[in-house]
Amino acid sequence: MERLNEDGADRGFPTALAGGIGYFLLAYGTIRLTSDGHNVAAIWPPNALLLAIILPLRRRRWPMNFAAAFIGSILANCLTFGTLIAPVLYGTINLSEVALAGLILQRLRAQGNPLEDVPSIARFALFACLAPAITAAGGAATAHLVFGQPYWDSYRIWYLADALGLLIFTPLFLGILSGDMGRWLREMEGRGRIELFAVFGIVIACGLFVFKSAGYPMLFVMSAPIQLATFRLGQFGTKISLIIVAVIGMVCTMAGDGPIAALIPDRGDQALFVQFYLGMMLLSTLPVAAELNARRSLVRRLAESEASLRLLASESADALIRLSDRGRCIQSSGAITMLLGIETKALMGQALADLVDPRDAERLRQAFAEALLEPGTVTYAEFRPRDRDEDWLECTLRALVDNEGHSYGAIGAIRDITIRKEREVSLALAASTDSLTGALNHAAFMAQLDRTLAHLSSTHLAIIMIDIDHFKQVNDRYGHLAGDQVLIELHDRLRALVRDHDVIGRLGGDELAILLDGAAEELSISIAEAIRAIISEKPILLSTGGCELVISISCGVAQAYPGIGREELMRRADEALYRAKGDGRDRVAISAH
Repeated sequence: MERLNEDGADRGFPTALAGGIGYFLLAYGTIRLTSDGHNVAAIWPPNALLLAIILPLRRRRWPMNFAAAFIGSILANCLTFGTLIAPVLYGTINLSEVALAGLILQRLRAQGNPLEDVPSIARFALFACLAPAITAAGGAATAHLVFGQPYWDSYRIWYLADALGLLIFTPLFLGILSGDMGRWLREMEGRGRIELFAVFGIVIACGLFVFKSAGYPMLFVMSAPIQLATFRLGQFGTKISLIIVAVIGMVCTMAGDGPIAALIPDRGDQALFVQFYLGMMLLSTLPVAAELNARRSLVRRLAESEASLRLLASESADALIRLSDRGRCIQSSGAITMLLGIETKALMGQALADLVDPRDAERLRQAFAEALLEPGTVTYAEFRPRDRDEDWLECTLRALVDNEGHSYGAIGAIRDITIRKEREVSLALAASTDSLTGALNHAAFMAQLDRTLAHLSSTHLAIIMIDIDHFKQVNDRYGHLAGDQVLIELHDRLRALVRDHDVIGRLGGDELAILLDGAAEELSISIAEAIRAIISEKPILLSTGGCELVISISCGVAQAYPGIGREELMRRADEALYRAKGDGRDRVAISAH
């Protein structure tokens, strides 16, 4: 099936043919089961099938599908009504209804999952039911003029039959055609499939009990198995259960069986009552299914987010901790043992301030207290681990806040800043720094790179080459003072974005480099992408002229490996950078392995 955003091979005719056959089978079966050959059917699922087929398609594909459905509709009506004029009129009216519903829903971009959330249900129900309200006038007029049926009774039954058909069957057909239902079934394990058959068996058994037992008016019983299907099987369980109830209820009642047929002698009133019953079942079930579906999606996204965070933490030299309102650790991940010298399990329930050098404990307690007192702010504390005077760590803290704005703990990130401390001393030497930006100059950066490569034992080392896009135009238009300010601002932003132990160097002109130590390839690429995106988001306010300047950067990323030389690593990063610039700038390119 060709969807709105796809330009795949033309499969229009097979889709239309299958849709026409499906429309015929549904129409013929529905008329035979719920109509006496003169009045309109009590429920009408064929339009739901056609609507589900055309909603994802471009409108230029609609005519072929409508033509196939029209032929299927005429054949089904001719076989059951025995005349030609009524099938032609009924077919024209039904296709007009589907076209109107499809145009409205496509315009509102509502061709997705109608049960995604409660607003989706409301939008789909409102506009899917609007089309039958208009076309029911033509259907009732045909039933009145051709078969002598009462106009308003026919209008009422037509509208409810088509509206219920669209509401009940369209979500299921959309799920089947999109493949979502197939994925749902494939993802089920053996135990889940056993539960599926058991739940649907309960729904069928309860449906037969309720609609075949004339002496027991227990229509309320059906709400229990449908709710069971909703909670245990999700949105597709709800869709299929509602269809089971609709089919059993309509077939039994129209055949004269069950409590409705026993209590209401008139066939039209029987159909009306069943339609009303199904409508109430829809209203009470679909919002619950939508809300459960939204919550399941939220839980899945949270689980994926947590998994991503744990992956990043496991590949990082940093550690994440969660503290209670008393400053005791209740959750942790990352390099806890390496940083604090304590196992993760032993850390649980411990006060973080008790695990640091006593000289720095008060500084850490103060930062934690400030974070709780001022939610939304970030506090910092530098400290030395207990019995390790030569190492320095930094803890970044931010309060956790409940719905009422009260702090109930804090989340913190601990990182090793020993290298930063040592670098503070070395950067005091002018010979190793760039006088404009404060970054390492070319010689110092290369020396640092050589030292790092000499001790490299894994692939957790990367270099990012950065070049300002169209930097010459900045100098030509605003002057060299403005260009210097751009370089300074770029370095300051890079320093704020990368980790403390990462090294930034100015290699010359507007070319900068970042040495990422302890970063796997995925993390290196993520950092480069984040840097590129954030740099272009905030304009630079030039002191000369007071105007704002938006800059962008191109980045080339090269991952190191044990034994690689400085020249080879720099060459790979340079090639990646020039590929990024050649591909249009403002992008990240990765060196080929």
